[in-house]
Amino acid sequence: MSTKVTDYFTERIVWRKTADPKHPYAAEFEGEKCVIRLNDFPDEHLYTLIINGVEVSDFDDWSVQWTRL
Repeated sequence: MSTKVTDYFTERIVWRKTADPKHPYAAEFEGEKCVIRLNDFPDEHLYTLIINGVEVSDFDDWSVQWTRL
């Protein structure tokens, strides 16, 4: 069995605005459901990347590879 590890911050992902203020962006990348959650900044990181319902990484700055529409 192989386990694929993806560094989502180096991938070209197109994010689309959602109507949900807590999860303002969503995308599909290689069949995976990707969501950005807005956190309680400055007490926490500004965003959390969620892939298929699993929190993958907290971050403050958007990847230069990502596009927001």
